[in-house]
Amino acid sequence: MFDRLYLCGLSGWERLVEEGVEVLVPLDHLPGGVWELGFRGEIIYIPILDGYILPEDVLERYVSMLIEKLEEGKKVGIFCIGGHGRTGYLAGALLYAWRDIKDPIGYLRKNYCQYAVETNIQVEALVRYTGEAGLSKYLR
Repeated sequence: MFDRLYLCGLSGWERLVEEGVEVLVPLDHLPGGVWELGFRGEIIYIPILDGYILPEDVLERYVSMLIEKLEEGKKVGIFCIGGHGRTGYLAGALLYAWRDIKDPIGYLRKNYCQYAVETNIQVEALVRYTGEAGLSKYLR
């Protein structure tokens, strides 16, 4: 989807395995059937409550970890239940840090899903993380 970065909701996680994703990043849960599909990669579980965010130091640590995986050439798949809020929030931080995309919310809404980054809490967190005050335009 985005140069080795794949995003989806829970209903799409099986497709990630079929597409050869090597690092699965569930933000809610991952069904145990992952092994029966033949997945033998890495799972980085990052629990985030629906509609919420990570503490900034935790976000920094995971963004750095995921950038490292992507720069190693690995395919990384991030997903939550719907694939919008938590997935968009983490992907936004990652795209900003990894690809220097100054408006990651707009980028995700144009290239992935119009509902990416669902809550004001998530938008405000990305404003703080990126330092891009212009992202405030996405507040509702």
